[in-house]
Amino acid sequence: MIMNVVTLDNPSSECDDFVRKFPGAKLCHLWAWGQMVQRVSRHRSYYLVARQGQEIWGVLPLSHVKSRLFGNRLISVAYGNYGGILGSEAAREPLFQQAVALAETLHCESIEFRNQDPLPFDLQLRTDKVCMRLPLLPDPEELWNSFSKDSGIRKRVRKAEKSGITASSGRLELLDTFYSLYTLRMHQLGTPAYSKLLIRCILEFFPENSRIFLAFLDGKVIAGKLLLFFNHSVEAFYGVSLVEYNTLCSTHLLHWTAMQEFCRSGYTWFDFGRSTVGGGPYEFKKKWGTQETTLHWQYWVRPGHEISSLSPSNPRYQRKIEAWKKLPLWMARFLGPHISRGLP
Repeated sequence: MIMNVVTLDNPSSECDDFVRKFPGAKLCHLWAWGQMVQRVSRHRSYYLVARQGQEIWGVLPLSHVKSRLFGNRLISVAYGNYGGILGSEAAREPLFQQAVALAETLHCESIEFRNQDPLPFDLQLRTDKVCMRLPLLPDPEELWNSFSKDSGIRKRVRKAEKSGITASSGRLELLDTFYSLYTLRMHQLGTPAYSKLLIRCILEFFPENSRIFLAFLDGKVIAGKLLLFFNHSVEAFYGVSLVEYNTLCSTHLLHWTAMQEFCRSGYTWFDFGRSTVGGGPYEFKKKWGTQETTLHWQYWVRPGHEISSLSPSNPRYQRKIEAWKKLPLWMARFLGPHISRGLP
């Protein structure tokens, strides 16, 4: 039977069920994620579905990102750490070929597949990032006792508690507080922040799969995380903290507070997100006893074109990063979302 690939233009409970039941699926593989991206940034979503007869064999969500600064490309998926083709081996080839045909129609320079496992095609490959995950246990006390004394995790959590740091969680009512902290930290790092609308839409489009956690000291917010949870896994999506309070270990307490809650709720994995091997965030996550998996981001490149690294570690951006840090905070907050729109 011939595999048929179509573009889904409307919500489909059948496709949602397929994603929810498929091992390794992420929240960003749902049709609604592309609609959220479209609402936030006007990047058009294309949701490819492979079928044999009436049966779904695979899906491929794509966002068309067109920017004067950063080029014309398809991304699977925008604003996500993950993406790529989700489905059986038989569905990979037709979905991939349909994506290439779409890219050619849209005159795209490239397609970025944010895979965990590599696709079996001749593509450019980037493997400088890993995801770091910690198995959760039904009993938080058992998880607590599993942390190695040498790691210092328990000691640091207790230090935060003795320092008077408290943690709480919520949703839209915490958005303004979290976003103020987030934009401040991004400015310090020299990176344009995403818009508040993005975080608002994540919370509104996925009310059962998203939550903000904040850490406070004497009524002041000093650390925060936006967590996504789906298919028994919790993902630390965005996380920031004030560096002047890092010695008080607020991020340790914040993570532990979230882990306890999700252990009791039956989740089996805590995903710390992607990191560069050897970097500071990588070392922090490693101390929790995480399991790391290399991410395979792959690129189809249109003949005659090249892809360039848009990473802040690229030397060509260092002067721009330093210049961004010197902008007044109010200006960085105003300009950041306009620039970051092209860097989803």
